[in-house]
Amino acid sequence: MHRAIRALLGSRWPLLGMLGAVAALVVAVVIVADGGSLAQAALALLLGLALLGLVVVGASAREAEQRARKVEKQLKELAATTRTIASTVEAIGRRQNDPSGGPLAAIIGAQRVDAAVRHDELVGLHEDLRTTLTEDQLGELSALANLYAVLGTDDEVPVFGGYAASPQTVLRLVSLVRRLPQDALIVECGSGSSTVWLALACRRAGRGRVVALEHHERYAGRTLDALARQGLDDVAEVRVAPLEPVTVGTEKHDWYAGSTWSDLRGIDLLFVDGPPAYVGTRSRYPALPLLAAALDDGALVALDDAQRPAESDIASDWLAEGADGVRLTDGGLVGRTRFFTASRS
Repeated sequence: MHRAIRALLGSRWPLLGMLGAVAALVVAVVIVADGGSLAQAALALLLGLALLGLVVVGASAREAEQRARKVEKQLKELAATTRTIASTVEAIGRRQNDPSGGPLAAIIGAQRVDAAVRHDELVGLHEDLRTTLTEDQLGELSALANLYAVLGTDDEVPVFGGYAASPQTVLRLVSLVRRLPQDALIVECGSGSSTVWLALACRRAGRGRVVALEHHERYAGRTLDALARQGLDDVAEVRVAPLEPVTVGTEKHDWYAGSTWSDLRGIDLLFVDGPPAYVGTRSRYPALPLLAAALDDGALVALDDAQRPAESDIASDWLAEGADGVRLTDGGLVGRTRFFTASRS
């Protein structure tokens, strides 16, 4: 009988109980309103409260039952896992006691690998690495190792890759810092890992300061954060420089706003790594014409991504045209960056 009633009601009994409690409350109100017996009204009210209590207790019991089932399931899973682990440990024990070495010995060999064999393996691994990586990749890895060895860092530096200058380029740039005057000004078009490394080189050499022009506020913020982590705020500055239309000769470009660089004078090292190519095909061309007047005699100029056709044309035009009384001498290619020396006629 109890099962039949439970099957009939199913999960609807809380709702029925609530309806019964409400009905009892209504009956109590009606009895009082009609001037009926207060005892009857109180009895109806107590019945409603009893039904409400049953609903609450039943819900709590149902929740407890569900938790108990969940715990029971977890215990079963834990027991199964324990049995699996015990079986695995037992199997390992049997293999360790096997005089022949078991399947494990068949895989790695029963004999011990002595120091000479390990040396041969390392040599073989090195040769595999040489055949896997190109000479350029090995050169970049070597340059990166040199950077950390020469400068070291107190915290993480923005990683290379993407739009960042290559390790070979940055290594050459930081090595040039030592040859610059005590009050040297280094200007970078674009910002990122190269900004941090140049600032580290200035701090290590005890000379120079870095000013980076960055049109992208998010990238500027990341570079500023990296400089702050290294405590380089006193030797490096990142200026948010929105792009604005500019006409150079017969060409129209979007370049860094003049208000962000017009105060720069006495530039000893100019590293042109921006704006990025998506801004325009020859987006980096204005760097020399617009900043030539600010270059010191003998200043060094570096144009990144010189292997690309657009930058290759820019390098040729800079060499042929010069700007504002400044002529460039080709200093050769390092990695993917072409270097020049500026001189005044």
